[in-house]
Amino acid sequence: MDFLKLYIISMASITFGYILAETLSETNLIKLIGAKTSKITKLGIHPALTPVPALYLVSPRVAHANASALLKEGLIEPIDLYIVILASNLSLRVMYIYRYYLPVLLPLLGIVTLYFIGLRILFDFLLVFVVLMIGRRRYKGVKLNGENNKIKLNFSRKAFKKGLIKGLKASLNFALRFTPLFLLVVFMLKSGISYKMTLALSPILGKLGLDSLGITYITTAIFSPRAAYGIAKVMLGYNYPMQKVLGCMFLGNGLFVLLNESWVRILPFYSGLYPREVTLRLLFLQAGLSSLYNIFLAIVLLKL
Repeated sequence: MDFLKLYIISMASITFGYILAETLSETNLIKLIGAKTSKITKLGIHPALTPVPALYLVSPRVAHANASALLKEGLIEPIDLYIVILASNLSLRVMYIYRYYLPVLLPLLGIVTLYFIGLRILFDFLLVFVVLMIGRRRYKGVKLNGENNKIKLNFSRKAFKKGLIKGLKASLNFALRFTPLFLLVVFMLKSGISYKMTLALSPILGKLGLDSLGITYITTAIFSPRAAYGIAKVMLGYNYPMQKVLGCMFLGNGLFVLLNESWVRILPFYSGLYPREVTLRLLFLQAGLSSLYNIFLAIVLLKL
């Protein structure tokens, strides 16, 4: 893994996200999006956060930049953030489906992909249902924005310049918090700590009835689920039962999020945006719940 390249890409991406978020704010485009999506409040989302699900379809980083700014300004509370981010997971899943699952995974694994999508999106629907029920009770009686027709867009040079400067300042503050944690992650990877964690899983995987090919899939998926999908194709070629292949796919994805993505990508990103307590809770809600669902479902499938 080229860590310098990963760091540069991460910083470039979040800098773009901050600049875009601040520009949307300065030009009043974010207010316009909020006005157009204000009726979402009735579903169970804070009025100030109604643009977030739509922004998730474009760029989750922009959505988080916008949400973190509202949190810092005291316009929302952490629970409002948790509700909208969890509710936006369905938007993120839709993006994955049309960008990757259908054009790439479906031709590779065929009907297995459809079962994988169906079982995965079931969790997203259940999660959205629960958090929106909480949100509907929380925001019951909240009035919708009545100034939809009074919003004036500001595409002046001054507005774009102000958005650029504020975005660069915000990305600098992000870098000051993100960089130390990123360096710690690099150290753990370079020192082989993560690899030793993977080796320690082998005896446990054997107890789930996985043979050498299944274990190879899981250990590969912990570092790269996309690379492991090629092994899933080999498993299908050897006539492995569908539930066995699906079990490996879910277990691989769950362990990937838990042992890799959660602390290599998600934790450093969140820590640069949110206070520590919010970061840890959001990490559990976003990565922890998803991992637990994937691992539980994998165990059920592998034991069938």
